[in-house]
Amino acid sequence: MINFRNLYAALLGALALLTAAPQPPALACEVIVYWDANFRGQSLHTDGDMSYVGDHWNDQISSIRVLSGLWEFYWDAGYRGEVLRYGPGNYPYVGDHWNDQISSFRCSR
Repeated sequence: MINFRNLYAALLGALALLTAAPQPPALACEVIVYWDANFRGQSLHTDGDMSYVGDHWNDQISSIRVLSGLWEFYWDAGYRGEVLRYGPGNYPYVGDHWNDQISSFRCSR
């Protein structure tokens, strides 16, 4: 004999799973760094952390566009030394102290 109460409860549970509100996506991280102030010169667009920006980019960054996420920029490779934190926005010049000093950066998510 079919137990309609149990069947009904199971169907309601399945329906609840199917109609559950979607989860918001994980915080995306995306940034563009520029060789020169005012978003000029060479650019590097990434969504990943860089424990070292590489010989070509080391100590060259002058402006930054943070498209999403919360980013930490470090004076030295390996996420060491002084840190500069930026959230979403446009930063046409990182300032005299930080200009041409960044060696690593990461999204703090």
